Amino acid sequence: MPVDLETFRAIMSAFPTGVAIVTTLDDHGEPKGLTTNAICSVSADPPLLLVCVDRTSRTLAALRHSRRFAVNFMSDGSAELCALFASKADDKFTHVRWEPGLGGVPCLVDDALAYAECATEQELEAGDHLILTGLIEGGRAPDPQRVPILYYRRTYGSTPTAAS
Repeated sequence: MPVDLETFRAIMSAFPTGVAIVTTLDDHGEPKGLTTNAICSVSADPPLLLVCVDRTSRTLAALRHSRRFAVNFMSDGSAELCALFASKADDKFTHVRWEPGLGGVPCLVDDALAYAECATEQELEAGDHLILTGLIEGGRAPDPQRVPILYYRRTYGSTPTAAS
């Protein structure tokens, strides 16, 4: 018998993670996005990552339609933006500067520490989420002067210093 939802969340909150905003375009070419910490690398050859998306996410239909997405690894100081993209707000991009990446997918160039531009390879069902694997076709490596934002015990935080 599985643990209850509150126990599950408490257990998982003990693992500090980076925070990413996954962005894509819907069937009208409008930008859509969500905040997640459920991402990881899968393979170096070919370069693959995965992202887990709640089946009730309002961004999921756009991800499935576009079959392209960007994973924007967020910088320290972006907690407000991460909270916005974690919300059910209708137009999350109103005050966010972005540039079109491969296939027009939004890249959050000002707020992201780095980003990966992906083409969807597979969709896997896993409980109340879909796991999307993405082939990384482009992106931007991290700026060594910036540090990532972290998520720990359901709170956004930061790392103490930038890498040398």
